[in-house]
This record gives sequence, C-alpha cells and structure tokens, in this order.
Amino acid sequence: MTKRPTPKKRKPRSDGRAQYAAFQKKQIRKLTNKQQSPYARVAEPKNKGQKKLKGITRIKA
Repeated sequence: MTKRPTPKKRKPRSDGRAQYAAFQKKQIRKLTNKQQSPYARVAEPKNKGQKKLKGITRIKA
C-alpha cells in the first residue's frame, strides 16, 4: 500500500484579505513616493486636441 499524503492546514479566508491589504498599502506608498519625487511632474494628457474635436457635435455656419 502507498503512503497517504499528509493533510495540509486550510488557509483561513482572512489570511488572503490581509495579504491583499498589505499589497495595496505597498502600492499606495510606492505611488505617493513617486509623486513626491523631485523629478515627478504632471503628465500631459495624450490626444488632447483629438478629444476636443470629438466633443464638437455641430459646426455653426
């Protein structure tokens, strides 16, 4: 007869949530540090002109 594998302990549900919370905290810290960097600057929006043209629905003659 073969040996049975040892039964593993089940991971509690709260464990996964705590892991995700730690990940989120790390991401937020990373982003805030990036913003506060002396090299950080506000990114210019892409396709600014095209979006304005898209917003025009009628042309006055």
